[in-house]
Amino acid sequence: MPTSVKPPLVHAVDIIGTQDEARHLAGELAARLALTPGVQSMDWDETSASWQCTLADGGRGRLTLAAPADPAAAAAHTHRIVATFEQGTPAAAEAYFTAVRHLPFTATEIAAAVSELPLTSHLANRWADKPLSGVGVLLTIHHMRDFVVLVDSLLALGVDPGHMTVIDKEYPYAHTHRVDAHLVQRHGIAVWRYRDLRAGIEDHTARVAAAGKRTVVMDDGGYVMPTVLRELPGQADHFVGLVEQTTSGIRRVEGLDLPLPLFSVAESDMKSMIESYGIADAAVRNTLRLLPDEKLEGQAALVLGFGRIGHEVARVLEMRRMRVAVFDSDITRLVAAHEEGFLTGRSLEQLVRTHQPRLVIGCVGSRSFGAREARLLPERSFLVSTTSRNFEFDLDELRAASTAVTDRGVLGTGYQLAGGPEIVVLGHGMPINFHYAESLSNRYVDLVLAGLAVGAVALACADERLRPGHNVAATNLILAEAGIVDDYYRLYGPAAGGGRG
Repeated sequence: MPTSVKPPLVHAVDIIGTQDEARHLAGELAARLALTPGVQSMDWDETSASWQCTLADGGRGRLTLAAPADPAAAAAHTHRIVATFEQGTPAAAEAYFTAVRHLPFTATEIAAAVSELPLTSHLANRWADKPLSGVGVLLTIHHMRDFVVLVDSLLALGVDPGHMTVIDKEYPYAHTHRVDAHLVQRHGIAVWRYRDLRAGIEDHTARVAAAGKRTVVMDDGGYVMPTVLRELPGQADHFVGLVEQTTSGIRRVEGLDLPLPLFSVAESDMKSMIESYGIADAAVRNTLRLLPDEKLEGQAALVLGFGRIGHEVARVLEMRRMRVAVFDSDITRLVAAHEEGFLTGRSLEQLVRTHQPRLVIGCVGSRSFGAREARLLPERSFLVSTTSRNFEFDLDELRAASTAVTDRGVLGTGYQLAGGPEIVVLGHGMPINFHYAESLSNRYVDLVLAGLAVGAVALACADERLRPGHNVAATNLILAEAGIVDDYYRLYGPAAGGGRG
């Protein structure tokens, strides 16, 4: 007989909106739960002011729309949907809570995000002719509230929601389930998981090609085109062009013979000058949030990689009063780090041995640190990644070299190295700035999101300056012509009180 969960399980979702919006969203959820496999009925109980869920296997759950006990400790107009699973199997509980987590955003929440993303949300005003109506769009972008606004803008620019596909990167963002729910339930957009990337690409190309259209790829990490070119080469001609947001994505397409134009927001002047500090600051802030009881001031830190992000991470850690060392295999970058006053060395092992960092932040994007280096760390050290997925540290090597590997929940994974220290890989090696967080503020990321959409329009309109392969110079020209950087300056420059003038 299947084991029943004990004690009762509880999950709560905070939503912002009017009382009517909260009631409507809770009612939609109850109706959707009623259709969930294994649910026998959902009945409103007037006495407890909650929906009672009866499962086919005899289990039960409850759904209640509540309010915070201390309104002053929550955002204004916060409502709390509380789901309790009181009896039933673990499998039934998982299905129940999966449905509960997938709540679309309220109109109030969307309006707030739109107001925080003025550049992205007003893109359709620039192109009244809906230039994206003739293409499909395949997106692999981070699942945060800002992404919903970008999608709304792409739809306003003419993309048919039936010709849009989103790949959920399966990072543990703060609102990942709600973003997915909004895309599916409010727009009918196909959402595929990263683990099913190839199937998602095949499904997308079949739908879009059947409508006589081709596709623009908007990627964040170089996931789509390498898969197409290596595993689905016969479908390469379906794609009009690629917009790439990250340097790690650029690295993954390097060496590939790209048969289409790459609009490189990742390498643009716009992104390099504005976004890098924000990413670094978010990474350090989220690291400190996960380690509230640690005292890191005065402690040793090591930054791996002195590119755009690594440079800023080193500076932020220095401002946090840590003693910062930098390692980069590129001698020019190593010289730059040395001349900025950071401790450096040509040998990573020797630098770890002498500096003894308790905090190691990887900004390389590929296996920058493994068991050999980790053995040299002091006790209770932490490894932190700022790059896509879990590619920064050699986690398989760390596991093989450990006598015990412990899941520390939201904190990450602990590795007791044989004959060495115990270390913790924060966030299980995934990018720390997205770990149960929104990373950059919406106003900060607005310019880059708008730049991604500008790239999609340029590719859809077959701008003759965009040729197969990298187009860094053309990307910079097109972004400058779009006027979004000018608008950003008007919003946050000296005329808006953002500087001394």
